[in-house]
Amino acid sequence: MIASRLIAHRGASLLAPENTLGAMTKTHEIGTPWVEIDVNRLGDGTLVMFHDDQLGRLTSARGRLCDQRWDDVKALDIGSHFSADYSGERMATLSQALDHIQALGLGLNLEIKVYPEFTPEQIVFDTIKVLDTHWHDTDKLLISSFNSEVLNLLHHWRPDWQCGHLWERIPKDWAEIAEDLNLVSVHCDHRHLTEEQIRQIRTSGLDLYCYTVNEPERAAHLLQLGVDGIITDDPLLLGASR
Repeated sequence: MIASRLIAHRGASLLAPENTLGAMTKTHEIGTPWVEIDVNRLGDGTLVMFHDDQLGRLTSARGRLCDQRWDDVKALDIGSHFSADYSGERMATLSQALDHIQALGLGLNLEIKVYPEFTPEQIVFDTIKVLDTHWHDTDKLLISSFNSEVLNLLHHWRPDWQCGHLWERIPKDWAEIAEDLNLVSVHCDHRHLTEEQIRQIRTSGLDLYCYTVNEPERAAHLLQLGVDGIITDDPLLLGASR
């Protein structure tokens, strides 16, 4: 297994505001060894730790992320929507996030987002540059994406990096895709996962990670069936995190 059996989704996002440095710190404090975050792209090319393509859900500002520059967003409050205790949280660049996560000793599942306003090539090449500079232990890095072209580019330019494909529903040709892209893992919505798929993926030697599981009984059942890891908003749902 590459990652841990419990992975903090966007940081422990039921316990701290998602995709913030504070959420990374909370993940470390509760003893969860791996965190999942999103990398997204601003209009000026800056890579940030942020899920949405719009500002409105997590900030008091409005507008598309692709229309922003770093100077436009770096002072935005992205913690107060969660609680007043996190009112000092600001958006982090990918480089800031990577430095903080490594300082905490966490493993990282990095999801590369691709929205229509930019190409896979734009975000992949920028992400590679930042990772080459700021991430130092590829054994503790697992990159995932819903976009096959992202994974194809990574396979071509960084063939030694560990990558997994995200799907809502696992397609029938998942094994062929995994072989073509040299994947190490499959990531899927737990609600559409069957026991036969679990068996087949486990037999293939690939890791299997499920998102976003927040019910203790469901998490325990999936792990019992052989799922390698649960991506969850609450890494304390089974008690101890490790």
